[in-house]
Amino acid sequence: MKALIIAENAGRIWRVLEETYTITSTQMMRRLNLDDAAVFAAIGWLAREKKIYCCENRGDWYISNKQPLGFFSFG
Repeated sequence: MKALIIAENAGRIWRVLEETYTITSTQMMRRLNLDDAAVFAAIGWLAREKKIYCCENRGDWYISNKQPLGFFSFG
């Protein structure tokens, strides 16, 4: 996967996060019509920039661009 595509998907994810407080990775995949590799590569991009927070619950990953209680950053 090319860096430009990952960056574009990161931007798309960021715009969705601006509209929602939290969303699961599965919901994000459906909403943006991306596979899991594309979503997690973009999450990794945002994590590298310290712009995303995550929490795992019952096998699903929740993501946010804010820091809800219980979420962790990659910084």
